[in-house]
Amino acid sequence: PTETPTARPTEAPTSNPTATPTPIEKITSISYQAHSQNHGWMSVVKDGETAGTVGEGYRLEGIKIHLKDKNGNSIVRYRTHVQNEGWQSWKKSGELSGTEGKERQIEGVSIELISNYINNYDIYYRVHVTNFGWLGWAKNGEIAGSEGLSLRVEAIQIKIVKKGVSIDVGGIHMIEKPSLTYQAHSQSDGWKNSVVEGKTAGTTGENKRLEGLKINLNNFDKTNGIEYRAHVSEKGWLGWNTSGQIAGTTGEARAIEAVQIKLVGNVSKYFDIYYRMHVSNMGWLGWAKNGETAGTTGGGVQAEAIEIKLICKGVGFDVGGTRYIDCTQTGIHLQHYMTQSLKQPYSGPCCAYAYGIGLSIVLKQNVNPMQFYYDGLAHYDWGRVGAYHSYNATEIYNALKNGKPTMVHYTYSGGQHWVLIVGIKNGANINNIQYSDFICIDSATGSEYALTSAYRFGSIQGIKVFN
Repeated sequence: PTETPTARPTEAPTSNPTATPTPIEKITSISYQAHSQNHGWMSVVKDGETAGTVGEGYRLEGIKIHLKDKNGNSIVRYRTHVQNEGWQSWKKSGELSGTEGKERQIEGVSIELISNYINNYDIYYRVHVTNFGWLGWAKNGEIAGSEGLSLRVEAIQIKIVKKGVSIDVGGIHMIEKPSLTYQAHSQSDGWKNSVVEGKTAGTTGENKRLEGLKINLNNFDKTNGIEYRAHVSEKGWLGWNTSGQIAGTTGEARAIEAVQIKLVGNVSKYFDIYYRMHVSNMGWLGWAKNGETAGTTGGGVQAEAIEIKLICKGVGFDVGGTRYIDCTQTGIHLQHYMTQSLKQPYSGPCCAYAYGIGLSIVLKQNVNPMQFYYDGLAHYDWGRVGAYHSYNATEIYNALKNGKPTMVHYTYSGGQHWVLIVGIKNGANINNIQYSDFICIDSATGSEYALTSAYRFGSIQGIKVFN
């Protein structure tokens, strides 16, 4: 007969109780020690006290942090960003992070608790940085200090805070360099590609005006950190712009002539912004910074390119010369050193007199122009004067800026004459200099005139710039 299978008895479920968590030890204190320039290893400090030096200008070179559980296991790890090395590997309680005997500064620090302690405690730490003092408190692995900016850490403070207890962090804990890019709108080219900090936006050597400018600053605290404006031909100063907006114009065939750029907000506490303009007929001017004017105004001189840099405060920077020229104050007047009359004694030696007056300016001493007449220099042919070349207003202006006069040879009906250019009038448009803008000493009369008012001014044959 068919057997009916016997039913298996129902088994009671196996008990699976929740495991009892390992209790977390109470952290009562954290201690740490600094290795500082000229001091070596300093005394161990604890719980927010200062390790290192403040006000002495000494670099922090190494640190050791001490925090273990009752079994002797490290419950902290830490690392440092070191000069010329970058970030070192993580270290455990009592180990050296940084260097000893290498004269290298710590620039950044990161510290964090490990194991289950991160659920019950926060670890806070802050650093004292050259030029800026104490930064805000970082916590739980955040970077305190900086990386890649060569800023010296001089001291550190560390403390443990029970989770959920808030503290006043007191500002930013890390100095980060914002991302800076900028873009030029150039004559006949339109908007050109954006460039990064320190690169040239616009054109050089093409005689194309810079018409518009956009600057983008990706600020570390996500706020607008920059304002800038442009001085535009026939319009003057336009309004201030913020990150990403257009300064200047597009589609109006107007040149930017000068700019002002400044940082605002938190970023201005830690960085300076430098900028310089490439200007028609002058090339690169010097660097302006923090809202100063770069370029020219009052002369209709077009800017053609710009470069911009962010530099940490307190870091030296070579500005490289004059940043701004007010063309309404472009007047130049060179002083001669002759003690005798500037008027030639009789008809003929105009070339010798012009040369002698010029030489007195260059040598800064008395010169007898008649000596050059006696030596035959009064002859105006190129063989006696030396090769001279065609009129070039910019070359004459640049020579005047460098303290060098220029001899000018011109002809008139029935004769010829030499005069010496010793200056340029205030307000001259140095992008379009006229004959009448130059000031000359006319040896025929011994007086100063506009070039066009010199004795029987006629057709310029050439110029001779003093070297």
